[in-house]
Amino acid sequence: MKNFVFDLGAVLLQWNPEAIASDFSGDQVEQALLLEQVFRHSDWLQMDRGALSEAEFIDRASTRTPWTRQRLADLLHRTKESLLPIRQTEQLLQRAHQCERQLYCLSNMSVEVYRHIKDKHAFFTRFNGIVISGQEKVAKPSREIFSILLERFALTPAETVFIDDSAANIDTARSLGIHAIQFTQTPACYRQIAGILEAAARE
Repeated sequence: MKNFVFDLGAVLLQWNPEAIASDFSGDQVEQALLLEQVFRHSDWLQMDRGALSEAEFIDRASTRTPWTRQRLADLLHRTKESLLPIRQTEQLLQRAHQCERQLYCLSNMSVEVYRHIKDKHAFFTRFNGIVISGQEKVAKPSREIFSILLERFALTPAETVFIDDSAANIDTARSLGIHAIQFTQTPACYRQIAGILEAAARE
């Protein structure tokens, strides 16, 4: 395996909408509304696809929730600030780099969120290539965004490992012949990836 492709949210970066909602409001009804009308709303995916700007997202969310535009802007800022590295995965990325594997990032993320975090975390410098849905105007699990990654960086699917927390994304990767691991932040998952790395290093 020559190429290792990492997702960002819930793989390399913490992503916990429930915790963000709890921090945003102590009221459980408001927390449920926030999850339904912000993080799990179709507009969120549209923002990830680059079809909605952050400002447009805020305008639309303000019409279906009780919160002002400023309050929603504050929520999105808190959301960006919550995307902190998962240290064990970051260490795994470093090991892959030391094994001289080619490292890539394939993530669903809005342009504004990516712009906010890309210079904050040193691990971004390890990637040989990065594909962000908001920039490409297409998101996982679409085959199109996987094809963009493979073609842009001339990756052979059979030589590529894809690490992502979403079952739908894993299914698409496997349909393209990519070796895919559904990530969970567990010792067993880390051992599985480390084992692949060790085997690749011996090749």
